[in-house]
Amino acid sequence: ALKQWRLDTAREAQHPPYMVFTDATLLSIVEAMPSTPGQMLDISGIGPAKLEQYGEDVLAVLEDFR
Repeated sequence: ALKQWRLDTAREAQHPPYMVFTDATLLSIVEAMPSTPGQMLDISGIGPAKLEQYGEDVLAVLEDFR
């Protein structure tokens, strides 16, 4: 689900998917299963800018798997 979201997001922005998040970051997100924006900041590859840009969407995708 995260890879599909990343692909859709990258296509919309017209840039490669790795510019949204790398595969390693997606794997870290799945392993951590963050439920808050603060928890997302603990994941390597996610800083304040990416959290601002993609955080709500990622948390929404993860919500379906809780």
